Amino acid sequence: MSGKIVRTVGLMVLVFLLLVSPGLAKKVSLEECVKLAVKNYPAVQKGLYDIEGARWELTKAKLNRWPSMELFNLMGVVPDAEGDAITGDTKGGEYGFFNKLDLKISLPLITFGRIKHGIKAAEKGVEMEQAAHSATLNDVVYRVHKLYYGLVLAAQLRKSIVDLRDRFEEAYDIAEERLNKGEGNVTEADVLKLKIGLAGMEEGVRKLDRQINTAREALMKLIGWKESSPVEPQDKRVKPVKLDLEPVEKYVNLALKNNPEVKRLEAAVRAAREEYLSEKAKYYPMLLAVGGVKYAVAPGREDQDNPFLCDEYNYFDVGAALAVKWNMNLFETRADVLKKRARFMSLQKQLEELKQGITVKVHEAYEKVIERKGNLNSSWESRKAGRALLILSVTNFKFGIGSGKDVFDGLSIYARTADDYYRAVFEYNMAVAKLKNLTGTLIPTEGGR
Repeated sequence: MSGKIVRTVGLMVLVFLLLVSPGLAKKVSLEECVKLAVKNYPAVQKGLYDIEGARWELTKAKLNRWPSMELFNLMGVVPDAEGDAITGDTKGGEYGFFNKLDLKISLPLITFGRIKHGIKAAEKGVEMEQAAHSATLNDVVYRVHKLYYGLVLAAQLRKSIVDLRDRFEEAYDIAEERLNKGEGNVTEADVLKLKIGLAGMEEGVRKLDRQINTAREALMKLIGWKESSPVEPQDKRVKPVKLDLEPVEKYVNLALKNNPEVKRLEAAVRAAREEYLSEKAKYYPMLLAVGGVKYAVAPGREDQDNPFLCDEYNYFDVGAALAVKWNMNLFETRADVLKKRARFMSLQKQLEELKQGITVKVHEAYEKVIERKGNLNSSWESRKAGRALLILSVTNFKFGIGSGKDVFDGLSIYARTADDYYRAVFEYNMAVAKLKNLTGTLIPTEGGR
């Protein structure tokens, strides 16, 4: 079967499938994929709950400024009794109900900053969780970009290689026909080379089909795709993103200001400092206002009016006083204070190291963007030259003035240059995404050239 007939049958099958199955795949844009991932990815949702938990810790810390209350209520039965402490006696075999209530209230008045620093530490804890959530978002968005661009790239490469396969098949049919007719410009070696090239193209199509299915499945898992129809990128080809590159110092400053990991560790340092100061305040006593209500009643037992007698079942007391609370084991306090200080200093040094590492990574990412931009420009020119060579060699071969070797070389060179260009676009886009990810400025929408 000739190549033209195969292509015609394939086109008819494709048209039939499109007509009977219009909803096999649903097209989604990069922005839609990012929104779905942010909405559905479990790690992102976990981060929201972590932030909520940290906010409740802050609420709890703020409540330490208000009175704390503790209620204890005891109910039961007790033998009935009558009389007083001298002549009293139980009523033989009779039991009655009793109830005791004890309400304690405590309000801190002077804590030497213990509560204040605790609240500030809890506030920084919220900032830590928010920064950690931002880091997770950045990571998810970056992965969406990589999978989306990768899926578009694989589809684009497949389209290109299918076109090359058809050209190889057409050239092979022509070469085989001329060889059978004994025309001098085609040798058996030319036919074999074209056959080998055709087999390589078929292998490439199968490999790309596998890569497309794998990338599509990974993207669907990442964005939490729940529909029965698979996703298909809205973009037909990978386009170089637009980026007006600024001086590297600007990106370094952006990273030190906006990078989620830097912000998270900065919040951790400030939280550790507040915890250290709160612990240090324990060197001093706390002054509290305390009070409460004590109430007990047992109807079956006669109430004793003598204030010097202790009646466990009938009483009512209300009172308030000043109290001092102080852990006198200063060596234990000192150990806790120095432990908190060590953690604070450790996190400070960790932050310094992180900032140095981020600065290096930004410079590296910046240089990679420049490098990939240069590769993109050169591969574009190479692709144009390869395409011109392909058209020239195929045209000459069809008119009988070119050899099969020229066609094979032209097809092979164009296949390599086209592949290099598409991959150069992908690598440039990912280099830009990496730079934006480091600087905390990765956004869903990116235009193309």
